[in-house]
Order: sequence, then C-alpha cells, then structure tokens
Amino acid sequence: MLARRLLDAGLAHPDPPRQHHAAGEVTIIVPVHGRADQLERCLGALSGDWTTIVVDDGSPDAGAIAAAADRFGARSVRHRENRGASAARNTGLGLAETPFVAFLDSDCIPPPGFPGELLDHLADAAVGLVAPRIVSSGEHSGMIAAYERCRSPLDMGPDPSLVRPFAWVWYVPSAAMVARRDALGRGFDEDLTLGEDVDLVWRLHDAGWHVRYDPRTRVAHSDRVEPGAWYRRRVAYNESVAPLLVRHPERLPALFISPPAAVGWGAGLAGAWPALPMLAALRAARLHRSVARRLEGAAGWAVRASVRATVQEGRDLGRAVAGPWAPFAIALAAALPARRRGLARRLTGLLVALVAADWFADRPPLDPASYAALRLADESARGLGIWIACVRARDFRALLPRRPPPVSRR
Repeated sequence: MLARRLLDAGLAHPDPPRQHHAAGEVTIIVPVHGRADQLERCLGALSGDWTTIVVDDGSPDAGAIAAAADRFGARSVRHRENRGASAARNTGLGLAETPFVAFLDSDCIPPPGFPGELLDHLADAAVGLVAPRIVSSGEHSGMIAAYERCRSPLDMGPDPSLVRPFAWVWYVPSAAMVARRDALGRGFDEDLTLGEDVDLVWRLHDAGWHVRYDPRTRVAHSDRVEPGAWYRRRVAYNESVAPLLVRHPERLPALFISPPAAVGWGAGLAGAWPALPMLAALRAARLHRSVARRLEGAAGWAVRASVRATVQEGRDLGRAVAGPWAPFAIALAAALPARRRGLARRLTGLLVALVAADWFADRPPLDPASYAALRLADESARGLGIWIACVRARDFRALLPRRPPPVSRR
C-alpha cells in the first residue's frame, strides 16, 4: 500500500524486474512518409522478435518503402494520400492484435531489444503508457547540433518521472512510446497535426492511467540542423498550442503565475526591486507554517524552497518575455518613454539571467554567445508559433497568464 501511494504521488519511481516477453505480446507500429533510407536504419536496429507494421502515409516513393519493409520482415500497409502521422499510427493500432503496441518514428534508431525494458513497466496494471528518453543521434556537427544535444524538445531529461500536467515531465513525445492497447481507446486525435502526443498523454492521465517516463532506455533521433528547417520546426511545434487549448483549456497559458507572484515580479520590473525579497520572505513564512510541526529543519527547507520557486518564476517570466510576450514588452517600453531605459535594462537583465541559468544547467559544448543566440532564437520560435496558432484560431487565450489550478483539477 505504501509503494502504491508513493508511485501514485510521483514520489517514487519503479524499477521493474526484467521479464521474458513472448513475440505475440507487442506490435511495433512505424509510421513513415518518404525517407526510405531512414526507415531501413530504423527497422535494421529492431531485433526482429516482434510483429512490425510499417504504415506508409502516402509516400511518393511507395516502392522503396514497401521494399524496405519487406527486407526486414515487416508488414506494410499504405494510405493512398498523406493523412498525417496520427492517422498512420491509428491505422497500425487498428491492425494490431497484441495486448501491447509500440510506436516508433522512422527517423529513430532504437536500442537493442527495444521495447523489452519498457514493456516491463506494463506489468503494473495502473500503467497505460511508458516512454523512453529521446536523444540526439549525434550524427551531425555544428552549433545547432550541439544545441540540440542539450535542448532538444523531444528530450525529457535524465530523471524518471510520472508523466502528467504540473509534474517534472508534462508529456512524452510520440516518436517512441509503448502502450497498453486497451488504454488507448480511439488512439491519437487525427485533427492534430502536431501536439497529438500531448493530447494523448493528458487524456490517459484524465482517464486515470499512469504514464511513465524511463530515461534508462534511450532512443536516438535524427536532428534537423539546417538553420531554416530547425527554426521552422520549432515554430511548428508551438502552433499546436491553440488547438490543444480547446481540448485542455487550463493547461496551456503563456505563463502560470499566482497573484502575489505577479504583483511581486511586476513591482520588481517596474523598479521596486525590494518587492522580490519580500515575495520570497512571505512565501518562506507560509511554507514554514505548513510544515513546522512535521519536518525537522523546517525553517531552512522553507527558505530554500521559497528561493527556488521565486527563481523559477523569474525563468518562466523570462521565457514569456522572450517568446509570446515580446510584442507586449516592446509596446510597453515604447509607451513609457520616460522609463524606457530603466525598463529595457531590467528586461534585458531578466533575459540574461534566463540564458545564464540555462547555460549553467545545460553545460553545453558551445561558447556563451552562440548558446545565448540559439536559446533566444528558440524562445522567439515558441512565441511566433503561439501567435500564428492564436491568429489562425482567432483565440488568444494562450497569450494570457493563468493562476495555477488547484491540485484536484490537475
């Protein structure tokens, strides 16, 4: 009972024992559109012990796709026209007859034995889906390749996590995941061209399933390193925000911030810097009151937790200013000519602090100037993608801040 409560709360992470898995337990579904050479590398890395279905989503080189699938003993099915990755995965899901399915994108290279270790998690009847860590394939060099190795949007980091909104890991990418077929229901939302993995994970969470992230299994993914393609892809990822907001209205604002924090940081950026130490002190006092009778060394813990929370708010605010709120920051500075210099200096300081904090966290193999340029370009792509999505949907709620919802509604 204790183990179950710790797992349910995300306070402990399972280390399932290795099990023998029969060939009839899992079907690997590989959606593909073109890129027959990458498909061959992907299929060649699989052990061949599992049933594999390649779903050709209207590729122009259909013969090459079918030949690659046949070469590695995979079943091949084809869409007459390109319907999107979600539809391709759902086609494979509909053909699968095994209790478990694994989704693997054609530009991924799985480790030996995939998805064996991930299947071990599904011995827990509460787990509906588990995902590995997606890492750079390391096949490219240059600034963007180095940045991708430490800041890929597909890499959820080195620490295991229960995946859910407001956890350390909010979602896992559909590039590689293993699921209980009965948990998936209708599968991926085919109306979402991007963000379908976020939607699936959150629907599973809302239905009561556990979703787990296990970084011990690492799947290599081919990066986009050409500057234009890299930037366009980052913009496209964030264009999913508006349609996701319709489906999950409380989970995708530009910034989560409580009213006291908004007042404190607003005052700080206006020049009243003592507001920030006061914010941290008030938060520490509140935390200390809540744990004083239950935690040894409560005062020190409360101070450290308060400082971490305040710093994290600053980083989140910096991301908003560098991304979707950049037009508002520029307009505000233009509307206050008498205070323009001071406001610009403080906003610049916030962005410098954001980049510096990320630099020390990532320890990238890049010089600080190159890393800063790519980091700010990354955030600008996020902002541009959100604005494009909002204009397209005529729904601008994704640009607004929101108070974090209570735990019962997460």
